[in-house]
Amino acid sequence: MNVMNHAPGSRKGPGAGATVPRKAPTTTVDIWRDCQLAGADAIAYVLPMTARYLLENAYGDYRLAVSHGIEDMARMAALSAYAGHVEPQSVTFSAWTADTAACTMVATYALLLPTGLLKAGQVPGGRPALRIQGDDSDRRTTTLLDMQLLPARARMDAGHVRNRIATSACANLGQITAVRECGASVIRAVAALAGDDWPGVADRLERGEVMARDRICE
Repeated sequence: MNVMNHAPGSRKGPGAGATVPRKAPTTTVDIWRDCQLAGADAIAYVLPMTARYLLENAYGDYRLAVSHGIEDMARMAALSAYAGHVEPQSVTFSAWTADTAACTMVATYALLLPTGLLKAGQVPGGRPALRIQGDDSDRRTTTLLDMQLLPARARMDAGHVRNRIATSACANLGQITAVRECGASVIRAVAALAGDDWPGVADRLERGEVMARDRICE
């Protein structure tokens, strides 16, 4: 049951035509409980789904054999992408081209954002910096490619996941805003509503750190 389908401030009571005041969530725990009722749009479902998609797209059948550091990076990328659908984030992910799977994960992350900038070069901050940007005709061609099964299947999959994230972010915007009113950033608000170990992921993401090896071994 989605509690957001009820009219704000009231819900149908047991009596005919009766209305009973609906208690608004007052704590993060209350908001988190309501958020779980969103089913497939729940943040607690969409974040792990997105992280698994990032790993599968980058490592394929070997996604279960990756290091804990890569798993943690996929979770941070998933959290950042979700937060980016609430408002633009300053987080940046990069990878050296020699690490093909890592590059694939970064490129996929870029496709999950509502808007963003993807860069590539041999020297960080190198100059000159050139922007590859198609005109209207090029963008129409890209749209046609994305409608086909091949050769743009990967972009179609990314578009589907991006839409899932956007739908979830829209459905849970009220809860996210409520948590932010307590002083939390978007990233920490989303993580708090997801529960489990996501608040720790948010902490590492905002510090720009992967999970420490001693924590991995616990």
